[in-house]
Amino acid sequence: MKWCPNCQASHQTQSVTCPKDGAFLVDVDPTAAGDALPEINTTVGNGYELVAGPIMGGKSAVYKARHKLFDRTVVLKILLPNLKNLADFVERFHYEAKILSQINDKSVATIFDVGTLPGSLPFQVGEYCEGTSLAELLRRDEIEMSEIITAASQVCDALNAVHKQDYVHLAVKPNHIMINFPSKNEVAIKLIDFYEAERSGTHPHNTSDTPGLFRKCGFPSPELLQGKRIDARSDIYSLGCVLFKALTGHAPFSSTDAKELGMKHIEEKPKPLHQVCTQKDFPAVLNNCVMTALEKDPDRRFQNVLEMKRELLMIAPSLL
Repeated sequence: MKWCPNCQASHQTQSVTCPKDGAFLVDVDPTAAGDALPEINTTVGNGYELVAGPIMGGKSAVYKARHKLFDRTVVLKILLPNLKNLADFVERFHYEAKILSQINDKSVATIFDVGTLPGSLPFQVGEYCEGTSLAELLRRDEIEMSEIITAASQVCDALNAVHKQDYVHLAVKPNHIMINFPSKNEVAIKLIDFYEAERSGTHPHNTSDTPGLFRKCGFPSPELLQGKRIDARSDIYSLGCVLFKALTGHAPFSSTDAKELGMKHIEEKPKPLHQVCTQKDFPAVLNNCVMTALEKDPDRRFQNVLEMKRELLMIAPSLL
């Protein structure tokens, strides 16, 4: 039995790639796939009552839970049962928890606990993030340009904390940015999901799986797509793509073919914001900021996220 971590389909095949999306398949234990996840209203781990969920992801199931003793709402994430015997997935699940334990910033979701449930299912317990994902806000058209800029500047703070620990997030995309509006004219974000994070200066594996890179990372940088060394500037490129999409309603590049899309990210120059979205009036400095983040050559981008944040903070007052 083989399983696609991208579309989550199971296949009886000798092929190494998924017939649906071309992603690399992994061998799974068919008996493990039938293991049940815990049910709502049960208590697991060290006193965590499951109150909602699960939301099923490509590699984990996510519950809203309450710690009975502390009366604290948390997120409890469990590795999917059909992956529990795959060493690479288990190691990556624990590696994500290790990274989160090293980052201390108000804009990064905190991890509280880890453990193993009956059936050898690893789990993590983290901060419950109030609000809505940027992706959902964009779908509903419920976020203003000034709020997008403010949120992006806070993502810079979150990424700065990540980069200080010598990690690269590698999956900066609208689904991984939670946004809350505590009061009028106030925006607060949380950067979540560090499953794809890597050490800065490394050459990530499986970069030949272009469809997988776009599914996992959202907006992979040109150097990631080419299997080159990645560093903090790779996240700057991804954040530039997020800004582009949030501001214009369109990704900087599009194609129905993943490899063609990858080549566009590597070779094609993005259009200015006002050419993509003619209904809005974009300040020239905002366009320049996004285009700098989207430079193909990392040496021509902002060299750290605080440089990008300074640009964004100068732009924000003009949009109020």
